[in-house]
Amino acid sequence: MEEIRSRYGQYASLFGHVVDVVVNRPLGSYPQGKGNQSYGAQSAKRRKRYPVNCGYIVTDLSSLYPAQKMSGRGFDVEALPPKYVYILGVEEPLETFRGKIIAVVHRNVRITPPEDGAPTPQYNYDRLIVVPEGVELYEPEIRHAIAFAERRGRYRLYCMYEKSCGAVVYTVNEGKPLYLLIRNRSGHIGFPKGHVEYGEDECATMTREIREETSLCVTPDLSFREEYNYVLWGVVHKRAVYSMAQFPFGDAVTTMENEIFGDWLVPFEEAKALLSYDNDRRILAMAHERITGEKADPDPA
Repeated sequence: MEEIRSRYGQYASLFGHVVDVVVNRPLGSYPQGKGNQSYGAQSAKRRKRYPVNCGYIVTDLSSLYPAQKMSGRGFDVEALPPKYVYILGVEEPLETFRGKIIAVVHRNVRITPPEDGAPTPQYNYDRLIVVPEGVELYEPEIRHAIAFAERRGRYRLYCMYEKSCGAVVYTVNEGKPLYLLIRNRSGHIGFPKGHVEYGEDECATMTREIREETSLCVTPDLSFREEYNYVLWGVVHKRAVYSMAQFPFGDAVTTMENEIFGDWLVPFEEAKALLSYDNDRRILAMAHERITGEKADPDPA
């Protein structure tokens, strides 16, 4: 976690920065051979076209990027800021583009300094994700878009935006609602939730995450939808979306090993006291009002 946080801190000044890009690989064009020579008409027909616009930044980012770092025998190539980009959120070929940096593709490339004492090559292998102003893309969409060029497992993706979906999961015993809370890896107590995967809508994510984390098969009540936004580490803009989901009293709850480190099925007042965040208490109070028809105070006693 500290390594991830440190890397996000490194990229913090890049996120949200507007840059100018020259497109040298337009959407729909064919890859070029060495020296940008064409592979020929017949060969080109067998090659896949670029599914996104690719290019390089002409804006000077040197003042935003940290100095070069050494690490053991290897060499982290961070002397220069990233130069090359994937442009997402645009469905037509481009020649130039101005957009906002929302993610960094950190390639797992390490260079060992030459033994003959020659200067170590300085080149940044990272790639940037640039989108039009006002566009928010999340990790699954970005991974899918760059899969034509980036092999999963050979890079880490650091995103400016994250989205998770979950639900206020509850059951009713003798007319009184009981709420299911879990403690996650970070130690915080909240509702079952998780990140959206590619191709999922909010309901599908809620259903899958609740089943994976608690073993409960539920149908979220989408007539209840609340969300809140917050910023993690001063860098990552996170959106949490919640619905409600009821399960039959007596159904067994089996939490996910190595991911969930505690669970509680408790009445409203106790649930308020256990929750780690005020935003979650506010959503719990709104759900409790919907279930019982009674005014609920989100502040713990």
